[in-house]
Amino acid sequence: MEIGKAEGVFIVWKKFQRRVEVLAPQFGLEIIYLHYEWEEYSKFHKAFSYLLKTLETFKHLLQKRPSLIFVQLPPTLVLYYVSFYAWLAGAKYVSDCHNSMVYGYWSKWIFAKKLLNDGIMVVHNDHVADHVEKSMGIIPFVLRTGITKNKSQGSNVNTLLDRLSLSSERYVLLPWNFNSDEPLAEVFEAINSMPDIQFVMTWYFEKLPKSLMNNLPSNLKLTGFLETEDFNYLFSHAGIALVLTNRDGTQLSGMHEAMAFEIPAVISDLKTTRFLYKGVPVYVENTPEAIVEGIRYAFENKIVLQEKIKNLRHETENEFSQQIRKLKTMLNLDYSHLNFQDYE
Repeated sequence: MEIGKAEGVFIVWKKFQRRVEVLAPQFGLEIIYLHYEWEEYSKFHKAFSYLLKTLETFKHLLQKRPSLIFVQLPPTLVLYYVSFYAWLAGAKYVSDCHNSMVYGYWSKWIFAKKLLNDGIMVVHNDHVADHVEKSMGIIPFVLRTGITKNKSQGSNVNTLLDRLSLSSERYVLLPWNFNSDEPLAEVFEAINSMPDIQFVMTWYFEKLPKSLMNNLPSNLKLTGFLETEDFNYLFSHAGIALVLTNRDGTQLSGMHEAMAFEIPAVISDLKTTRFLYKGVPVYVENTPEAIVEGIRYAFENKIVLQEKIKNLRHETENEFSQQIRKLKTMLNLDYSHLNFQDYE
């Protein structure tokens, strides 16, 4: 197959992800999001959506004929189609692997390890890279998530806080995905014990376990999935960001959002989070008591924490830029005509 003029695409079987939005411009990639609102209703809907996304993926690849493909994983299914196209067209591909691809069953799919190794496998931090090398026999490339600060608020979002009955810098934002590694029960108990503080959770509320949905704290608001400008506005006006996980090795997307908007963050105290974020956020154990204590401490020490997270943001930006340059060299591609994103 003859490759066309498209330099590259980034295929994502999701509706949106900030990591992709920051990474794609560095390589001149066109982002292709494949997502259906109804797929969030159940596992059956999700599985059926994969069939449609398969057709859509092939259609985009054949139409655009890119010479470089970045693909977000999981699911492993999309890796099969991207690698087949790359073999057919002589293209290069990069697998941007999230932790569920590395630690879960996705990497155990037939030929998954071989296909990851045939391209360039990217993971998010050194701890995950060590795990991959030991468990899969692959030496992956480490690429942190870049940071961007989107100042565009749009004309319709200035009323968002009013519509949600929120006061600027007085609420705690939980930018969660309701995944199995998030201590939902513990945080709900903590929220119940702080009736004087308002909490806000984003993402599809349909994905929240029914047992918790039926017992929502009165001081918790569920926004559902927010479009980018609304999400930016909500995050930039938060008082504190609460980002928790019980899975070590995780690079916290919400922590990177907090760095972008320079919002103090309360996060889980784990080996990897300490390695990545040093002494900047407020670390807590995933217990209701510790979460309560951490949130109150963050509000009381907000000014100091804001300055610390601002400095960490610049350090992380520099590390990300160095990794981008190295990855471009590995791909043997000339992107001298592209500029790094203006973080400010």
